[in-house]
Amino acid sequence: MTAAARVVTDRRDVLAEIAAGAAERERLGQDPREAVALLRRSRLTALTLDSKAGGGGAGSVELFEFIIDLARADPIAAHILRSHYWFVEQVERLPVGPIRTRWSERVAAGAIIGNASSERGVTAGSRQYATQLTPDGNGWRLRGEKFYSTGTAFADYVAVLAVAPDALRPRLVKVVVPVDREGVDVVDDWDGIGQHRTGTGTTLLNDVRVTADDILEFVDLAGEDTPPVANDGPLLQLFLQALIAGILLSVADDAVGLLTSRSRTFEHAPSPTPRLDPILLESIGEIDATAHVARDAVLSAARQVETANALARRGVIDVEQFAQASLAAARVKVHVDRIALPAAAALFDVGGASSASRTRNLDRHWRNIRTITLHNPTSYKAVAIGDLRVNGTPLPGNGYF
Repeated sequence: MTAAARVVTDRRDVLAEIAAGAAERERLGQDPREAVALLRRSRLTALTLDSKAGGGGAGSVELFEFIIDLARADPIAAHILRSHYWFVEQVERLPVGPIRTRWSERVAAGAIIGNASSERGVTAGSRQYATQLTPDGNGWRLRGEKFYSTGTAFADYVAVLAVAPDALRPRLVKVVVPVDREGVDVVDDWDGIGQHRTGTGTTLLNDVRVTADDILEFVDLAGEDTPPVANDGPLLQLFLQALIAGILLSVADDAVGLLTSRSRTFEHAPSPTPRLDPILLESIGEIDATAHVARDAVLSAARQVETANALARRGVIDVEQFAQASLAAARVKVHVDRIALPAAAALFDVGGASSASRTRNLDRHWRNIRTITLHNPTSYKAVAIGDLRVNGTPLPGNGYF
């Protein structure tokens, strides 16, 4: 067996092991810690790290293929790594030097990075943060409160966006500190109806000591021509659609399993044998088509994302390429969000009344999809696309695009 064949086999084995207990973990509200640990041991958390630095060297397309497969196995585990892969992409864009080397070595060794970006009480998508980094001796102190810190409860480090106050030169800063550093408190208070064991809770930062080694980058916020903090909106947003595509493939799997396991049907059904019932077969065909078209749509957009990201890794931020990547990701969201929820609901038509059993936990698919779609309003994305096409208005330049 070739090395490439072994990698494929090993990845399939990892995914199969993660999938084996996913539905029951979700039903019982159990954290997928063993699944995350397995992904770390399998070096899949370093999938997109430069191969010269000890990573897998994968580009955006391969990443999204993997995320779809992982979400098919367990969308909770896949979602946990969203901020991690975003961080690795940022590391790949850093100039050669000690900062890039330090973080490349940590990721190659299995470190997982979470996030602490969003804040309550602040307009979503703005670059205004109450969290502040203030000078303190030969370092700084970090103070603030973050929410939607997806993955941080499972991470080794947390990447924090904060403001470095300066009347003459306001700056945004990305700080990356260990989650076990004094003053960092990760609170498991996310109670969503879906994706509820992703560690999406509050991160409290109480006078956290910050050194120069913890600073990833400063961005000058003065002036209208200031470039975006990071052109990672397309990757972050398409990641959510990859999760949904993976869930839909799992819905299709469960639909087939339901129908092939059925022996009982209605006296007035068109066929006495459920697996030969044309109405049920039509339902499965529609679910299957929805899932595979969603997958293909994500991977098509991923190629546009990779075009922009590949240039950025070489130090070239091509605004037009990122605009095209943002548009591609937005289109996928508008389409996939609209088709995914009906497909997840149609699963119950295949199984009948028994499919509503809590033990089967089939409602998790709909709940998880619904929760993911709420990360940013589908209607706003559709309006933005329409405004672009009709009036030439650029898409918003924030992390939601």
